[in-house]
Amino acid sequence: MKNWLTQILGLCMAVTLLSSCEKDEEQVVAKPGRETTLTTVSTNVPLTLDDKDKTYVVYSWTPVSFGYLGEVVSYTLEVAKKGNDFAGAKTYQTGSALTKTFTVSEINSLMIEMGAVQDAKTKEFSPIELEVRAKAALGTSPTADAMAKYSAVTTLAGKPYNANAAIVYPSLWVPGAYQGWAPDKAPAIASGDKDNKKTYEGYIYFPSADKLKFKFTSKPAWDDVNYGKGASATDLSTDGGAGDLEVTEPGYYWLKANTETLKWSATKTTWAVIGSGTAKGWDNETPMTYDPIQGVWTITTALSQDGEIKFRANNGWDLNYGDKGGDGLLESGADNIKVPSAGNYTITLDLSKGAGNYTYTLKKN
Repeated sequence: MKNWLTQILGLCMAVTLLSSCEKDEEQVVAKPGRETTLTTVSTNVPLTLDDKDKTYVVYSWTPVSFGYLGEVVSYTLEVAKKGNDFAGAKTYQTGSALTKTFTVSEINSLMIEMGAVQDAKTKEFSPIELEVRAKAALGTSPTADAMAKYSAVTTLAGKPYNANAAIVYPSLWVPGAYQGWAPDKAPAIASGDKDNKKTYEGYIYFPSADKLKFKFTSKPAWDDVNYGKGASATDLSTDGGAGDLEVTEPGYYWLKANTETLKWSATKTTWAVIGSGTAKGWDNETPMTYDPIQGVWTITTALSQDGEIKFRANNGWDLNYGDKGGDGLLESGADNIKVPSAGNYTITLDLSKGAGNYTYTLKKN
């Protein structure tokens, strides 16, 4: 009797398990799924330093179905150099999102990372072509690969810019005795605004007492409008036979010129750092040293954590620079510069590229 009852119970359990397996099997059988298509929307914004923060391209793709009940799909955008079959691809996990947006700066960095070649002399990069595809896979993991489906491949071609190059603004060149009267090799002062073609400023170093004369030229050559000495010490003349302009003694000068009012000025400067990040605080500045070979002002000094600094000229606040937005570019009277962390730093101030391109670096030693 006991043996018979055991057999009956075993048979019931087998039927139950079989029924359960059949239900499970119905849940994991895939139904016809959907593939994904990748769409590229170009903004037609140029790949230039001027537009580095603008949107360059937007990728979007359609949702994928693997045909499973309650499936979770993770998406990834893959970018690689063309011809590499996506070996070494850069991947951007988007989770369940169906779009990825890139700025000009991000695409520029990506093209350089993917192998755009830089000329050793000109510092320009060669054009490069990339391939892009969207991947969909089952699972929530960012590295999900189960039953991966891929979109068709699209291409992205361009020529990256040199991010360390100066932004090109309307300029005046400053040939003079200090550099051999060669406008094609002369430094320039700039407007700092692409729409401004009237007022210019920048810094020029005159090293020798016997080489203090110069002129302004409207291009790096003598065959266009040139600006020389006018009726008074602060006037400019467009007469090709006008005399030379001149500073009074050697030094590092802030030059300003207005081609509408035909006025100019020269202010001799020395530079220093000041602020709560320095040992002297906001009460006293710490002088910097000019390097005529590199054309920059430098100092190596200790900076304190949570401190701030600014650059100022001639031991006063009439001429000072801070950093609005923390982008490494200096603006007159702008925000204090925050010290990243306590330590010994080499601080560099570069005013050699004209208005709009004044820069600095804080390098921890």
